[in-house]
Amino acid sequence: MPEMNYMQKLSRWTLADAAHAGQLLMITCQYCNATRCYKPRDILQFRDNMSLDRLVSKFRCERCNRRDYMHLHVHHPNGADFGKLVVRRLVEVKTVKVPV
Repeated sequence: MPEMNYMQKLSRWTLADAAHAGQLLMITCQYCNATRCYKPRDILQFRDNMSLDRLVSKFRCERCNRRDYMHLHVHHPNGADFGKLVVRRLVEVKTVKVPV
């Protein structure tokens, strides 16, 4: 039996589902090979609950400033990841008013 497309799996999985399952979101820029890990609960504080295949288009690489090479992988951490995996955490959300 053929393997299912990974992006089809992500289209049915939402941020709230990943947060409830205790998973991490690993977002990789395939252009400059920069990988960052996020907790889904942190992203839910400033984004609506959306499917993960649509979420990857909202990120931009900090190193090369590109948006079209981003790839999302859902990772369930295990004991070997303890102390080695760097997870970015949300400290606070600031609202800035700019006159137009």
